[in-house]
Amino acid sequence: MNTEDMLESLRKQIDDLDSKIVKLLNDRAGIAQRIGEVKRQTSTEVYHPNREQQVYERVLSENKGPLPNDSLMAIYRELMAGSRALEKPLKVSYLGPAGTFSFVAARKSFGASVEYLPQRGIDAVFREVEAGRANYGIAPAENSTEGSIRETLNMFQECNVKIYAEVILPIHHSLVACGTIGEVKRIYSKLQVFSQCKNWLSSNFPEAELLEVGSTTEAAQIAKKESNAAAIAHAEVAELYGLNPLYSNIEDSPNNVTRFYVLSKSFSSPSGKDKTAIMCYIKNQVGALYDILRPFKKYAVNLTSIESLPSRRKAWDYSFYIELEGHVQDENIKKALEKVSRVCLELKVLGSFPRGNQFS
Repeated sequence: MNTEDMLESLRKQIDDLDSKIVKLLNDRAGIAQRIGEVKRQTSTEVYHPNREQQVYERVLSENKGPLPNDSLMAIYRELMAGSRALEKPLKVSYLGPAGTFSFVAARKSFGASVEYLPQRGIDAVFREVEAGRANYGIAPAENSTEGSIRETLNMFQECNVKIYAEVILPIHHSLVACGTIGEVKRIYSKLQVFSQCKNWLSSNFPEAELLEVGSTTEAAQIAKKESNAAAIAHAEVAELYGLNPLYSNIEDSPNNVTRFYVLSKSFSSPSGKDKTAIMCYIKNQVGALYDILRPFKKYAVNLTSIESLPSRRKAWDYSFYIELEGHVQDENIKKALEKVSRVCLELKVLGSFPRGNQFS
């Protein structure tokens, strides 16, 4: 068999497999539609992060190659997104514009088959969900090098929304520009991004002027228009705006990750691997914090995070944002929270949600 005949034979095999794949995908989509009917009858949420994670884990466990796991995950992410869209079209608000890390986290969670609603601020992301104009929202919660995003935590004091899931996204920064490395005189980005790339910038562009803007996408838009300018942004931004990726992974810490919250008006069902977030408003008296913490020790509840915030109700009054292991429906969590509610001015359960898995 000559080369042309061999290629023709192999392409025919691919065509045959594609026909089978299309049929199987539509069979799967038909079942997804039936699931959607059941969910509508029972008023169940369309997006079920725990179930989707189970699907991903099972599929990856069956992958024998040669297709890499990352490629298989990308395919299934869009497959799940398409199935969700058949059940119910979704709207997702995020801190925009397109190309921000919030946008990347949203795409990793929901895929391409949703309507994305870019917002100018974190407060607007919350309010879109609270008002019902968006089914879900994506808000940055914590960075491994910079700490908690206090603007996000403060919004839980103002809005009645829940944490429905969390997304853990590795943060990789790229230097992108229209021109070449030697032409760069000015670099645009967010203040936090400059902080995360401080050592790299000092070593590679000590003379460059660093100019702060509101988002990495705005930085890319400016770099697109200005000569001798570059931006630090996610690699996807270079593709979105037709920029050249000059350097990749320029962050100082290789373990730089950010947690994002998926916001909803509903609670997630228990998954067995959950976290719960609460907000406690305390009395301004000696031992108030100790009184809150004591029930968690009594009922063997592990706290993973605690942070004080101005209560926004009265000068010098504070609230505590606390994350703990377990779901609000777990018996020990119920008992601990019941005790805590007796010793604080107000207790708000902000959500119980499955522990996030890190996306690549």
